[in-house]
Amino acid sequence: MALHFTQLYGLNFTYHSKPEALSWLFILHNYMDSTKKFYFTRPYKVIACILVVTVFVTMVLQSATMVAISRSDNRFEAAVNYLVDNTEYVNKDTPQRVIDYLGTLGSEQTIADYYTLASMQIARGEYDKALVNIEKCLSLYNNEDHGLYVDLLMKRGCLQVMLGQYDAALKSLDKALKEAPAEADIYLVKAQIYAQRENMEALTECLRSYLKLKPDDTAVRALLAQTQLIQGDYQAGAEQYAAIKDAGTDAQTEYLFGLNAVKHSDFAAAEEALTRAITKDDSFDGIYYYRGVSRMSLGNYSGAIEDLTVSIEREDMLQASYYTRGLCFFMTEQYAEGLADINSAAQRNDDPEVTKLVEQLIAELQAAQSVDLPDTEDMEQVDQPQPAPVVPAETNTTTESTDSTQ
Repeated sequence: MALHFTQLYGLNFTYHSKPEALSWLFILHNYMDSTKKFYFTRPYKVIACILVVTVFVTMVLQSATMVAISRSDNRFEAAVNYLVDNTEYVNKDTPQRVIDYLGTLGSEQTIADYYTLASMQIARGEYDKALVNIEKCLSLYNNEDHGLYVDLLMKRGCLQVMLGQYDAALKSLDKALKEAPAEADIYLVKAQIYAQRENMEALTECLRSYLKLKPDDTAVRALLAQTQLIQGDYQAGAEQYAAIKDAGTDAQTEYLFGLNAVKHSDFAAAEEALTRAITKDDSFDGIYYYRGVSRMSLGNYSGAIEDLTVSIEREDMLQASYYTRGLCFFMTEQYAEGLADINSAAQRNDDPEVTKLVEQLIAELQAAQSVDLPDTEDMEQVDQPQPAPVVPAETNTTTESTDSTQ
C-alpha cells in the first residue's frame, strides 16, 4: 500500500501536478504513522516479549538437557561405556529430559534428587560435578536398595577413571566387586585402568576374570589374546586366537598373532593370520614383509618375492626387504636380481641385525669368488641352502598401523 502511494506521488510530481502530489504525500505520511502505531500498541509488545522469552527458555533447556557423552567402540574404554549404558537419563528423549531437568530446579534433599542431577551432569560430560553428587547419594544411602548401592559404587569408580583418579577408582571398584562379584563390567573397568598403567599382568588377570563370567565375548577375548602376545606368551595367545578366529577377528588381532607366529617360527600359522589381516587392513608396519618371510620359510619363493616387492614399494622395512628378496631370487636362480637386492641392502643401515647378515653374506661370497661381488655365472656354482628367515632386531609386538616406517 505504501508503495502504491509513493508511485502516485511520483507520477503527479513528474507531470507537474504538484498540489496533487503533495496531497498523495500527506496521505502516505498518515498511512505510515497509523501502521507504526498499529504494530507498537501494547498487545503486540507483549507478544514480542513472549516470543523473546520463549526463544531464551528454549535455548536454556536445550543447553541444560543436552547429551554430550557417547558410547565408544573401544572395549578398553569401559568406564564411559558403563556410564552411557547405565545412566537412564542419557537414553531418554528430549521431553523426558526436560521434565527431569525441571524437577531439579528446587533444592536437593533425597538420593533421587542428587541421582537425577548427577545423571544430567554425566550426560553433559561434567564428570567432576557428577562425582560430587554421586558422593552425596552414597552418604545418604540407607541399605534399602542393594542394586542402587552397587550402581553408585560403579558410577563413582567410572567417574574417577574419567577424571584420571585411578587409585581412588580401584578402591571404588573393589568395593563394588565385593558387593557384586558376578558383575563382569567391574573387571572390564579395572582392566581399563591397568591398560592405562601398562600393568600387563593385572590386565591379563582382569580380562580372564571377565571372560569367566562372559565367555562368549569374542571382542574381549581378542583383547586378552593381544595382551598375552604382547607379554610374549605366544602359547596362551595362540589358544585365545584359535578360540575366536573362526568367529571373525579384527585385523589388529590377526596381525599381532601373525607377527608373534613369525617370531616363534610357526610360519604356516603366521602366513594364514597375516593373509587374513591383509584382506581387512594392510596398513600395519611390516605386514607384507612378515608374510613374505613366512612364505619364504614355507618354500613359496614366488609368493615371497611378490610380498617383499610390495614392502619395498611402500618403503617399509627396506633393508630387510631387499636382503630377504635377494635370498628368494637366489633360490629361484634369478642371480642378477638377487645380487642387485643384496647390493641395495648393503647400502643401508636401518637395522643392526640385518646389516650384520648382509655383511656376512657378502664376506662369504667374496671368500668364495675373491671379488667384491660375484657375477651371475659364478653364482651358479655357489651352493644355496634354504635361507633362514630374517626377523629384524627392531621387531616388537606393537600394533601401530602406518603406511611406511623404516
